[in-house]
Amino acid sequence: MEELQKFLVRPELHSYSGASNLSTNEKVKALMAEGQMVYHFAFGQSPFPVMQCLADGLRENVHQNAYLSVAGLPELRSAICDFHHNYDDLDFTADQVLVAPGSKELIFLMIYLFNGDIYCLSPTWTTYHPQTKLANNSAYIISTRAEDQWRLMPEDLDRTLTETGERTNKMLILTNPDNPSKYLVNYYLF
Repeated sequence: MEELQKFLVRPELHSYSGASNLSTNEKVKALMAEGQMVYHFAFGQSPFPVMQCLADGLRENVHQNAYLSVAGLPELRSAICDFHHNYDDLDFTADQVLVAPGSKELIFLMIYLFNGDIYCLSPTWTTYHPQTKLANNSAYIISTRAEDQWRLMPEDLDRTLTETGERTNKMLILTNPDNPSKYLVNYYLF
């Protein structure tokens, strides 16, 4: 079976390993199976019961089972535009908004489609660098430091961009709030 997997998988991915959060998830499940109380937030899923109003809303709309627009519900995309206009003074049209069930897939698709180099922080969420590798893009890691509270400092960004040169488009992936520091990025620093 291992030979078949090597034959079917791209050679540059033979040494690929899964995301570290998956092994953490297995440890959490084992602790829970032992009867230990664990509040498991590792995957963004809540350990708390679904609120009754949401359960009622799902029950009332279960008959709506047709495929949606690939970009998401038009009404929701318009509401997102209104929200960002009212609270962030940003203007978008619904055609510029994409809604999906989770961010990992959207981030992977963005990385996959992007024609250029990807910049990721370290430490950060565990999937960005592997997703870049899977998409066959170049990833550059910008290390952050404990003494800076794991914040991306403008001089570190400038140094990394200078070192990697002007040869291509560049994408910087930031989480906000940051993972693991929970720091809120102040985009005005840049």
